[in-house]
Amino acid sequence: MSTTTRELITLQVGHYANFVGTHWWNLQEASFVYDSTKSTDLNHDFLFREGLTPQRQETYTPRVLCIDVQGNLHTLSARGSLYTPVRTDPSTSEAAWDGPVDLIHQQPLEKNQYLMDLEQEDARYFAPTDEDKDICLDDVNNTSKTKNDSVPSSQKIYDLSKSVKVWSDFLRPHFHPDAIYLLDSIMIQGARGAAEEGEEDLWSFPSGSAVYYCEKVEEEITDRIRRLAESCNSLQGFQVLSDVHNGMGGVSYGILQHISDEYGSKDSLTFATSPPHLHPATPQARTLTHAAIVQESNAYLSSSVLGAFLETASTVYRTRTGPLPVSALAHILTLGGRKVAGGSIVLPFDVSISDETWLSKHLVPLSAGAALTPNLISQLRAIRGVLPATASRGESKASWEPLCVQARDPLCTTPPFPPIYAHQHDAHTPAHTRHKNGKSTQEVQQVLRSVSSLGVLHQGAGVGHMLRPLLTAAHKIDITKIPPLLEEGLDKDTWMALVENLQTLVLDYCLENEEMDCTDED
Repeated sequence: MSTTTRELITLQVGHYANFVGTHWWNLQEASFVYDSTKSTDLNHDFLFREGLTPQRQETYTPRVLCIDVQGNLHTLSARGSLYTPVRTDPSTSEAAWDGPVDLIHQQPLEKNQYLMDLEQEDARYFAPTDEDKDICLDDVNNTSKTKNDSVPSSQKIYDLSKSVKVWSDFLRPHFHPDAIYLLDSIMIQGARGAAEEGEEDLWSFPSGSAVYYCEKVEEEITDRIRRLAESCNSLQGFQVLSDVHNGMGGVSYGILQHISDEYGSKDSLTFATSPPHLHPATPQARTLTHAAIVQESNAYLSSSVLGAFLETASTVYRTRTGPLPVSALAHILTLGGRKVAGGSIVLPFDVSISDETWLSKHLVPLSAGAALTPNLISQLRAIRGVLPATASRGESKASWEPLCVQARDPLCTTPPFPPIYAHQHDAHTPAHTRHKNGKSTQEVQQVLRSVSSLGVLHQGAGVGHMLRPLLTAAHKIDITKIPPLLEEGLDKDTWMALVENLQTLVLDYCLENEEMDCTDED
């Protein structure tokens, strides 16, 4: 068997998609094994790459391109801090002319406690060292430090639910300087047209597509994708996290078209993301609440569930032994022309229970209500936090029976992952440590620093149930009454062609006993 690691490039398009991706990268870095006496079932080389800073320090950074809008980074520089050291305060002596100089000091954005702790840890790691001086300094510092100061950030307890405003407020790993691309906010506002303050509906799919193809945006984005591809020895494909509730969907469409044209032999997995609070009546919002998310409008909290799902489900193609190629994964999930699949999670997962009735009761669908139904076409399960002796791989006996991949590595839910499962417990957690009256959420989080999880990718009638309301709504839209879309070039004929394509997709999910339900509901 070949031991070649076939790399994947991750693209994150949109602010909420980057929230989800940040949780995903944090979970991955938290699971790194630095002790040579310990082993792991995960191969992080699929998604991370090695490098060197100008100071010749080794780096291990995500193979990712994050696309967002200017102003959505707060304290993080667009080029990060790994390769570019923080500059000292500017001096008038740096001026290129001998005239008077006025210095305008802008109040720096305040960092939360988690970021400040990470900054201190980085300063100790990246600072020039002298072994003799280090010994002396450590002796002095250790006598003056408090117990809490010496505790690493991964062992502290933080409440970030109110302090996190953007995804970079809780980003743990360092990114490559070319990993973040920001769209011009003025360009975005122009694409939105004459929208009222706070209104984002006009930042639509056609507007996003127009932004992608204007000026140098397409050239700069595709150039960064090319450089990522060239850094791979054996690229197998792309995984794309994309917002679909605003114009970022149009940006993603342009990117996917480019990938199809330039990397046609590679496979792509696209995960559509959308904040649950935008449509509180949808099953997705209700199921997130069931998963202990009590603040649906809090992107930091709701995106943590999706990040945990990705970290679990992606185990099927990130294991050290016999990883499933993305091409095989795509084949399993797209049988019969079905291009849309669903995802569900159990967090935490009680590995001692294998009863399917219990499983169907506790699985939380994350794809706008595309739950597992009796009419399954295909299914893949990834379980984290189990012993390898219980793992099972191989061909399914029937098309609907699950292919299961298991790994001993649990989800490392150390900070900044929020305590979303505080009212539950891990199967491996002793009874005396479980959440009881009198114990705070923080105390529970301090105990549960790793949990078992189950992620399921599934194809079946449930996806059709999710798509049909979308088709019904599309039929009812009169495109001629939405001027902003018409101004972007979306005419009635083009819209009807899109609706017909959607209807064809829905028909692909008509199973034998549901043919009558697949008709148009005008």
